[in-house]
Amino acid sequence: MRKNMFEKFENIKSVLYKIVFMILFFVLAKSCVSDYVSGGDKNHIAELQQMIDENTNIVANLSNEYTETRIAKVVKLYKFDYSFDLNGESYNGKITLNEIPNANKLKIYYLKENPNTISADPFDDLKSENEKGKSISDLLVGILWGILSIITLISLITSFSKKKTPETHKEKKKIVRKKIK
Repeated sequence: MRKNMFEKFENIKSVLYKIVFMILFFVLAKSCVSDYVSGGDKNHIAELQQMIDENTNIVANLSNEYTETRIAKVVKLYKFDYSFDLNGESYNGKITLNEIPNANKLKIYYLKENPNTISADPFDDLKSENEKGKSISDLLVGILWGILSIITLISLITSFSKKKTPETHKEKKKIVRKKIK
């Protein structure tokens, strides 16, 4: 009885994993293909360009603690809490950096109309945003994620059909045994 319950739990867990991965792969595929088709985010490009043109920057205070994230075991990103005061208002949030700064102070650019919109390097961010959609690799990666999503869907469907097959097979064996006697 316990073994049967354990097998059911494992089957449910397997199905849930497949569903989660299928959704993740689909979202990644859609994101890559959308970047290729539509290019960079036009509003974000305009905001970054405005930060550069108006040269609206300030020195923000960074927290002593940060969160390190690895992407593909090659790229490290560091997320810090930041805060700064501007025109009697306090602003704070999180900022992701490619490297750990030498001091707890960081020059950041902000959008004049909305100082919560920031960038540590609007020049690099603008370059990256403008490059979206110009590389066939975005499309190819999107297609790859889409194929993985389809493979996961097929695996999910076949796992349901496999569960029904053994029961049907057992019934056929019983019928054959009865005919032999």
